Amino acid sequence: MWDQFDFEQDYGDNGNNTDAEKNPLVTNTKIVDCSRALWSSSSTLRNDATMEYQQQGMALFCSLYKHLQTTLSSHPNTVIRLFLHRLPIGQGAIAMPLLMSKIRKENLPVVVLATARPWKWLSSSPSSNNNYGSSNNDAMNKLDALSSLRTATDVTLSLDSFSSFRSPPPPEFSLLQGVLTVRKCASFHVAHYTDAVTWKRPLAERFGVKRDGRKVTVQLLHLPPEEYSKGGSSTSGVR
Repeated sequence: MWDQFDFEQDYGDNGNNTDAEKNPLVTNTKIVDCSRALWSSSSTLRNDATMEYQQQGMALFCSLYKHLQTTLSSHPNTVIRLFLHRLPIGQGAIAMPLLMSKIRKENLPVVVLATARPWKWLSSSPSSNNNYGSSNNDAMNKLDALSSLRTATDVTLSLDSFSSFRSPPPPEFSLLQGVLTVRKCASFHVAHYTDAVTWKRPLAERFGVKRDGRKVTVQLLHLPPEEYSKGGSSTSGVR
């Protein structure tokens, strides 16, 4: 998803939008299909997972960077927000370090947000035809790929839903549906345009997540009232 937002173009010099019905976040969004980069045309590559991920990762990087160049050439005064939904970890571990290095080296006005499902990547069984070797080596390769993908990011967030836990959460979390964890929040000392906001550190490393219909709220974790603790009000003393 490519979101180009040009303030002067959409709102004019005075910041007033002439068309009240026009939403720049909708009209300036472009969905690009990069799934062709994840196809393997060679049967030899399909039998070697490592080579397959490398080729597909390079193809994904070339496809993404090509679309970035095309968009920047047609909209030179815009900030591009690139959203990668359910990024494949094997291919992303190759493509994302290259893409982020290119963005920072050329100081491109690009913000990247990617979502991934590491539990599916770690739990997937390797094909019997590939050359990964033993299951231990395959597990290490998967952890290395996941670590490489996380290393390429500036900020890493993980969202854990209580519904996926084997045991129920503590009663103190009965009003929440999950926990959001800030696993990485890097501080920068380079001249990229996004560094202007890096001095604002998060207030905590873990936040509570509450869902109300279609609305998701992220809030600080506080000590809950006594009636939500285990045992109710059986704990006597100072409230």
